[in-house]
Amino acid sequence: MRLVGTSGGSVAAVPARPSPSQDWSKLIDCVRHAAHQTRAVEAAVQKKEMHVQEVLERVREDVKSAGERVRAAEARVVEIQSRTDALLRAADERVAAAEERARIAEDWLSRVYDTIASEFGLDPDLKRSA
Repeated sequence: MRLVGTSGGSVAAVPARPSPSQDWSKLIDCVRHAAHQTRAVEAAVQKKEMHVQEVLERVREDVKSAGERVRAAEARVVEIQSRTDALLRAADERVAAAEERARIAEDWLSRVYDTIASEFGLDPDLKRSA
């Protein structure tokens, strides 16, 4: 610091100007600090980018896996539907066969009744009321 006189005789303190070599040293220190900060930020960004890439890869794998599960489920649905249709056809065939057997049995019962009625002289109106 330098002391400078004023017209009233008092002395004021004026900061001394640093030498040019000190200015350049400070500038170099600032550049080094800025470069260090830049490298730190770049490293953090690179780390974040790697993390994002890892997350994206996991998401891709999850989507692929989900797609495979959906396709497998759809295949199971088709298989189950096919088996269900076959079971329904078989059940319909059994119902039709049972109905045919019931019709045949009713025909035979009617014939048996008619034979009994004719052989034993029963009133034909009894058949209708029974």
